Amino acid sequence: MSTQQDQARTASEPASEMPSPAEKAGWTAARQRAAGMTHHEAKAALEAAQHAAKRDAFDDAADAVRVHAEIEEWERIVEALADHAGAYDPVADPFVQGELAGEQDHRSAR
Repeated sequence: MSTQQDQARTASEPASEMPSPAEKAGWTAARQRAAGMTHHEAKAALEAAQHAAKRDAFDDAADAVRVHAEIEEWERIVEALADHAGAYDPVADPFVQGELAGEQDHRSAR
Protein backbone atom coordinates (compact mmCIF):
# COMPACT_ATOMS: atom_id res chain seq x y z
CA MET A 1 0.00 0.00 0.00
CA SER A 2 1.38 3.43 -0.86
CA THR A 3 2.20 6.05 1.72
CA GLN A 4 -0.75 8.13 0.55
CA GLN A 5 -3.07 5.19 0.95
CA ASP A 6 -1.62 4.45 4.41
CA GLN A 7 -2.26 8.05 5.45
CA ALA A 8 -5.90 7.76 4.37
CA ARG A 9 -6.48 5.19 7.09
CA THR A 10 -7.21 6.33 10.61
CA ALA A 11 -4.66 5.74 13.34
CA SER A 12 -7.04 3.39 15.15
CA GLU A 13 -7.22 0.91 12.27
CA PRO A 14 -4.96 -2.12 12.48
CA ALA A 15 -2.27 -2.17 9.80
CA SER A 16 -3.24 -5.69 8.74
CA GLU A 17 -6.84 -4.73 7.92
CA MET A 18 -7.79 -5.19 4.31
CA PRO A 19 -8.86 -2.15 2.28
CA SER A 20 -12.57 -1.38 2.24
CA PRO A 21 -14.68 -2.31 -0.78
CA ALA A 22 -15.00 1.42 -1.53
CA GLU A 23 -11.21 1.85 -1.56
CA LYS A 24 -10.78 -1.17 -3.83
CA ALA A 25 -13.47 0.19 -6.15
CA GLY A 26 -11.66 3.52 -6.40
CA TRP A 27 -8.30 1.90 -7.10
CA THR A 28 -9.81 -0.45 -9.68
CA ALA A 29 -11.63 2.37 -11.46
CA ALA A 30 -8.43 4.39 -11.83
CA ARG A 31 -6.39 1.37 -12.98
CA GLN A 32 -8.95 0.34 -15.58
CA ARG A 33 -9.19 3.85 -17.00
CA ALA A 34 -5.41 4.32 -16.89
CA ALA A 35 -4.63 1.16 -18.86
CA GLY A 36 -2.81 2.22 -22.02
CA MET A 37 -2.42 5.86 -20.97
CA THR A 38 0.83 7.77 -21.18
CA HIS A 39 2.07 10.02 -18.38
CA HIS A 40 0.46 13.11 -19.89
CA GLU A 41 -2.88 11.37 -20.40
CA ALA A 42 -2.86 10.02 -16.85
CA LYS A 43 -1.98 13.45 -15.47
CA ALA A 44 -4.93 14.97 -17.35
CA ALA A 45 -7.20 12.23 -15.97
CA LEU A 46 -5.92 12.93 -12.44
CA GLU A 47 -6.68 16.63 -12.85
CA ALA A 48 -10.17 15.82 -14.15
CA ALA A 49 -10.83 13.50 -11.19
CA GLN A 50 -9.63 16.16 -8.74
CA HIS A 51 -11.84 18.78 -10.39
CA ALA A 52 -14.87 16.47 -10.33
CA ALA A 53 -14.29 15.65 -6.65
CA LYS A 54 -14.31 19.34 -5.76
CA ARG A 55 -17.40 20.00 -7.86
CA ASP A 56 -19.57 17.01 -6.95
CA ALA A 57 -21.36 16.25 -3.71
CA PHE A 58 -21.16 12.70 -2.37
CA ASP A 59 -24.28 10.71 -1.52
CA ASP A 60 -22.64 8.91 1.37
CA ALA A 61 -19.34 8.25 3.12
CA ALA A 62 -18.56 5.25 0.91
CA ASP A 63 -18.73 7.48 -2.18
CA ALA A 64 -16.31 9.93 -0.58
CA VAL A 65 -13.91 7.11 0.32
CA ARG A 66 -14.10 5.68 -3.21
CA VAL A 67 -13.41 9.04 -4.86
CA HIS A 68 -10.54 9.78 -2.47
CA ALA A 69 -9.01 6.36 -3.14
CA GLU A 70 -9.40 6.83 -6.89
CA ILE A 71 -7.59 10.17 -6.77
CA GLU A 72 -4.80 8.67 -4.66
CA GLU A 73 -4.41 5.87 -7.19
CA TRP A 74 -4.29 8.36 -10.06
CA GLU A 75 -1.54 10.21 -8.17
CA ARG A 76 0.42 6.97 -7.74
CA ILE A 77 -0.01 6.04 -11.41
CA VAL A 78 1.07 9.51 -12.59
CA GLU A 79 4.13 9.29 -10.35
CA ALA A 80 4.96 5.80 -11.64
CA LEU A 81 4.68 6.97 -15.26
CA ALA A 82 6.80 10.10 -14.69
CA ASP A 83 10.01 8.23 -15.44
CA HIS A 84 8.47 5.68 -17.79
CA ALA A 85 8.32 6.23 -21.54
CA GLY A 86 5.54 3.73 -22.18
CA ALA A 87 1.89 3.36 -21.36
CA TYR A 88 0.41 2.22 -18.06
CA ASP A 89 -0.27 -1.50 -17.75
CA PRO A 90 -1.77 -2.79 -14.49
CA VAL A 91 -0.46 -6.28 -15.25
CA ALA A 92 3.11 -4.92 -15.28
CA ASP A 93 2.60 -2.61 -12.27
CA PRO A 94 4.69 -3.99 -9.37
CA PHE A 95 2.43 -2.30 -6.81
CA VAL A 96 -0.68 -3.96 -8.24
CA GLN A 97 1.05 -7.33 -8.41
CA GLY A 98 2.22 -6.97 -4.80
CA GLU A 99 -1.31 -6.09 -3.74
CA LEU A 100 -2.69 -9.16 -5.51
CA ALA A 101 -0.06 -11.38 -3.89
CA GLY A 102 -0.89 -9.91 -0.48
CA GLU A 103 -4.59 -10.59 -0.98
CA GLN A 104 -3.79 -14.17 -1.97
CA ASP A 105 -1.63 -14.61 1.14
CA HIS A 106 -4.40 -13.16 3.28
CA ARG A 107 -6.94 -15.60 1.80
CA SER A 108 -4.54 -18.52 2.27
CA ALA A 109 -3.99 -17.63 5.93
CA ARG A 110 -7.70 -17.94 6.75
